[in-house]
Formats: sequence, C-alpha cells, structure tokens
Amino acid sequence: MKTKLFIVYFILFFSYPVMSFVGEGHVTGKITNITSTNVGILVRIGANEVPLNCTSGRKWMEIRQEKSAMIAMTITAWTLGRGVSVYTSAATSGYCQIGQVDPAEQ
Repeated sequence: MKTKLFIVYFILFFSYPVMSFVGEGHVTGKITNITSTNVGILVRIGANEVPLNCTSGRKWMEIRQEKSAMIAMTITAWTLGRGVSVYTSAATSGYCQIGQVDPAEQ
C-alpha cells in the first residue's frame, strides 16, 4: 500500500510542472524548449501549447531580439525550471509574438 501511494505522489509531483493552461491570449506552464534565431528566441511551453489566438499552426512562440528584458527573464526562468505565463498577440501566419513574460509562482 505504501509503495502504491508513493508512486502516485511521485507521478503527481513530477507531472505538475509540465501541465499547462491555455487561454485566448496567454498560456501558462513550464518552458520545455527554447532556441535562437537571427531575429530573437523561440519558446515552447508544456506539450507544445499555444494560446487560442495563435492560429498559424506553429508551436513555437517568438520573442523579438529588441525585447532583451523579456529574453533575459525567459532564459532565467527556463534555466531555473520555473513556469511562466506568456501573453501573445494574435497570429494567423508566422510565429505568435510574445508581448509579456510573467514568471509563475510555484
């Protein structure tokens, strides 16, 4: 019985950070991947979740190079394994543009 309870707690504890919550113009969850391009960085949240207003079909969201404070905060949150909420503008083509990054409390 103790082993089963331990397994359940273990699964719940380690699966929580990968859960994400999707809204019309935002998504909250753990950053699962980042990459850089010649115009900024690309971010993936949770299981490739994007906000509902991102209808281009791309699973990456972009932070432009000129938004250096947002890039620094995103890289820090990713390095520390913290969750974030990202707020985006609507996109029907190209990458969804991130306009705000808010570290999520855990």
